[in-house]
Amino acid sequence: MISKKFKTLAIGTVLALSTAFATPAMAGKDFYKKDFTDKDTKIVQLAGQRLSHDHLTFVVHGGNRNLKMAAYRVAQRLDDEGIPIAFLLAPDNDGTLKTMHVDYYTKGGTKYFVTAYDNKNITMATTEADLYSQAKKAYDEDFGGFASLDNLGTEKPVPTLASN
Repeated sequence: MISKKFKTLAIGTVLALSTAFATPAMAGKDFYKKDFTDKDTKIVQLAGQRLSHDHLTFVVHGGNRNLKMAAYRVAQRLDDEGIPIAFLLAPDNDGTLKTMHVDYYTKGGTKYFVTAYDNKNITMATTEADLYSQAKKAYDEDFGGFASLDNLGTEKPVPTLASN
């Protein structure tokens, strides 16, 4: 159970930090970036929830420079495609730099994530492809777009007014 004092502090911090997002930090006008690695994970989650009403929000937990840059490049690519992005660096949650966990927040919550590894068997191109795939799925399903592929890898027909 979260104490009332912590909730008050967290909400105040989130509100103060959200005003810092008044000006975009990079790339497109809807691309926000903030390093919260020195904050409590709950504060980062609250900021992610708040931003996710209007942005596909990446919350990146841990990872080494290679992994974080892979997530950042994917966020930039999505921004270039016209998707409003918020990119938040969060504290490490497993104590090793060889892994990174990315939660995608949409519409106030999260149900999509990727855990990425930096080892000899996995390339950064594969990592970026996985990050991109989940991010697009989160955005398409939660912001009214249509995912281009179903689970079998076949194309989904685009609904028309006549078929609704």
